[in-house]
Amino acid sequence: MAYYEIARDIFAKESAELANVAKRLDDKFDKLVDLINDTNGRIVFIGIGKSQIIAEKISASLSSVSIHSFTVDAGTAYHGDLGRISDDDLLIFVSNSGETQEVVQTLFALQTIYPKGLKTVSLTGNLDSTLATNTGLAFDLGVSKEADTTGLAPTSSTTATLVFGDALLAAMEKSISFNRNQFALYHPGGTIGKLLLQRVKHVMHEKVPYVNEDTPINEVIYQISDYGIGMTLVKDKDSGKAIGIVTDGDIRKKFLSVQSVKKSVASDYMTKGFVSINQEKRNRTAWQLMANHGISNLVVIDNDEKVVGVVTIHDVL
Repeated sequence: MAYYEIARDIFAKESAELANVAKRLDDKFDKLVDLINDTNGRIVFIGIGKSQIIAEKISASLSSVSIHSFTVDAGTAYHGDLGRISDDDLLIFVSNSGETQEVVQTLFALQTIYPKGLKTVSLTGNLDSTLATNTGLAFDLGVSKEADTTGLAPTSSTTATLVFGDALLAAMEKSISFNRNQFALYHPGGTIGKLLLQRVKHVMHEKVPYVNEDTPINEVIYQISDYGIGMTLVKDKDSGKAIGIVTDGDIRKKFLSVQSVKKSVASDYMTKGFVSINQEKRNRTAWQLMANHGISNLVVIDNDEKVVGVVTIHDVL
């Protein structure tokens, strides 16, 4: 059996179901965006089982763009978790059947606690369900059939809910004009934070290798190897200023064209001049500059154009 054919079939089935769900979206979606924007409290997702896992992902995504959100497991709600919810929160209940006992009971319990009314939304596959008919705004995310071989395991239905959450995230980003710099503030760790928040001076190598134009090639190679950044600057013997660069790539490219390798020197392999970047620039700018020039390192300079370091592609990613 070719299992990849099963995989392809799952992709096709779920894609078709997503297309059907997308066709049912209307201006109720806009009302949900308005509800979130008008909410003074938090956005609280309530579910159980697989639906709760999907709800956690959606909630985490909203939190990552500055929208205060958390989840409550309907299975533990009766043991004190209802106290985490206040009357100014927006409650989003997730249940494919709309009849999940724990989820429905949590809704009714909260309506008892707050008789003056709560803002409630349901994400369900059945608009005639108990959950849908007892919430202020109900979304039909129903699928004709689950995609797995039994047709029973939550597959297409959970995917539809997950993609709905992604769509909501994108809509909210647009609504609140959330940009890349703000995104970085909420993601200071990892590649995103490193690229968008940190400056070149935070990651550069401050020890810079230098050779002279007449430095023998074997010494140049040793210098490049000792510093471990794939290059060395070449300085003018008289002025002491950097006038070019030799990279390990330059040596490999020009090695066969040099007539007498044993007698060759740095100037035989040197590229005159070099690409530089100010130490105050963001890592993202350094990455873009290297990508545009097809190189893997930059010479770092200060405001007086003095060489203060070297940054490589690995440093900024």
